[in-house]
Amino acid sequence: MGESLPSPGTGPAIAAPAGLELRPIRPEEQRPYSTVMRRAFGASFPTDEELEVSKGITEFDRTLAFFDGPEIVATAGIFSYEMTVPGGVLPCAGVTRVGVLSTHRRKGLLTAMMRRQLDDIHERGEPLAALYASEAAIYVRFGYGLATYQASIEIERSRAAFANTVTGGGRLALVDVASAVPAFTRIWERARHSQPGMLGLDERWIRSELSDLELHREGASPQYRVLHQTGDEPSGFAVYRIKMDWDAAGPNGTLRLEKLVAATTEAYAALWRHVLDVDLMARVSAEMRPVDEPLRFLLADGRQPKTRIEDGLWVRLVDAAIALAGRRYAADGRLVLRIHDEFCPWNAGQLELQGGPSGAEARASTASPDLELDAATLGALYLGGNRFRSLYLAGRIKELTAGAIARADSMFSIDRAPWCPSHF
Repeated sequence: MGESLPSPGTGPAIAAPAGLELRPIRPEEQRPYSTVMRRAFGASFPTDEELEVSKGITEFDRTLAFFDGPEIVATAGIFSYEMTVPGGVLPCAGVTRVGVLSTHRRKGLLTAMMRRQLDDIHERGEPLAALYASEAAIYVRFGYGLATYQASIEIERSRAAFANTVTGGGRLALVDVASAVPAFTRIWERARHSQPGMLGLDERWIRSELSDLELHREGASPQYRVLHQTGDEPSGFAVYRIKMDWDAAGPNGTLRLEKLVAATTEAYAALWRHVLDVDLMARVSAEMRPVDEPLRFLLADGRQPKTRIEDGLWVRLVDAAIALAGRRYAADGRLVLRIHDEFCPWNAGQLELQGGPSGAEARASTASPDLELDAATLGALYLGGNRFRSLYLAGRIKELTAGAIARADSMFSIDRAPWCPSHF
């Protein structure tokens, strides 16, 4: 169990700029809210279809907007998720739709929204927050650390033969949205409990993922949705688009894989074989794939796929004690952490973590600390996607007890890289 450090229930007060109001939006304010968010990212304005899809997943009581008179000038929002952590599942606030108009930059609006959000997350008892960052330097000062990575890959189809030892199986079928939503939701739920970093998605969210908006096509086809079944049990799915092209030599198409999630190794191999066998394609590309993707070991040519590693989720421990007690550890051990956390001062101080494969406890402590680190560094380490030694060598951790870095790495190690295959 986790015992929070004694401290105030909210962080340091940050006043809203004079003349501006910060509050959740009402449903009828969704269009200007979404338009401002799109403007902040330099994107096109939302269509009626996009607004309808967005309305289906928006939690209006968890939105925030700064109003300058009647006009919205900054936005933020939260989705209420569960996140799989090593050995468990914890509530997680998915921070999203954060943007400030260029006319209102450098006025403290982002900081005020982050303050309001983190206080609300803490009051709701959610120990974790996570987000995707448009720029890497923005959120570290609010205690978010880069916790997961993702791979963008490209495979030349002419070099995509499987090794002889690999066999697929089961049954594949193209399905429509009505059939896909319940089946894909079941598969997602099966897969996510063994994958740290994965978020729980219900049918409402899966339907949103399959909405096939024109915005997401980028000149490619509508979605193809492929279901893999073992007997009568849904066991994997793939979602992709095709961008057809021709040159003097013949077909030169690109298959753009959007999702491939499998609950069994058989489904994983069969779905990849299908994706790599679609006719008229010269290549397959995919984004947001796990960095420990076993695909290259399925292929006879181990130099495929060509891979580029990018940042994924940024994680923030909103209640460090509950978060640390809510995961399991690869080895039994004890660590006393001295945590610096100016933005969420209820975390600041010393925590004693006693944990192992069967469970963990974390509580306030006056014992001599083993390691000293800040909130963003702790967020980067939490899911096991980074090693303590790496951040120690980068000067992000102080080792106050000899051997504590090695002990921490043995405790926090995991058997598969954390990965979040859904964007929000």
